[in-house]
Amino acid sequence: MPATYLNGPLQEARRVFWTTRLSWSTLEFVGENSVLLLVAVEGIALQGFVYLCLQPDGRVLLENLHVLPTRKRSGIGRQLMRHAFTWAVAHHSGKAIYLEVLRDNAPAIGFYERSGGQATREFMERFPAGFELPVVEYTWSPDAVQALAHTGVAPDLLAP
Repeated sequence: MPATYLNGPLQEARRVFWTTRLSWSTLEFVGENSVLLLVAVEGIALQGFVYLCLQPDGRVLLENLHVLPTRKRSGIGRQLMRHAFTWAVAHHSGKAIYLEVLRDNAPAIGFYERSGGQATREFMERFPAGFELPVVEYTWSPDAVQALAHTGVAPDLLAP
């Protein structure tokens, strides 16, 4: 993303976005079991979080999965995904989970592929700040969601 965006309006835009998203009125509007926010904490320090929401097309969007840079490769991301997928199986059984990631985010793409995600679509996303970036959609089939929920391991990595 352009430095002018990252060092400019992004932080305030994210603060407003999450304040609105987590307000009681917003949560009442979206409906029971249609969204999930899980946080990973150590003591009182946030280490990471995952946010999922049911989409009108019936799929579940893994909209955010973030881990502190100093805690990456510690297993927090995998634990958050496993718990999120377990929620999806409990409340939206038989539904695929998908996410969108910037094509140049190689570390995240590697994590999603190791976790069994399959690239299903590429497109250009236009950001409100006026720029476009290439994005890749990754999808977990209902079977892959089920496997990750129960084992935390992508189905193709399980022993026969």
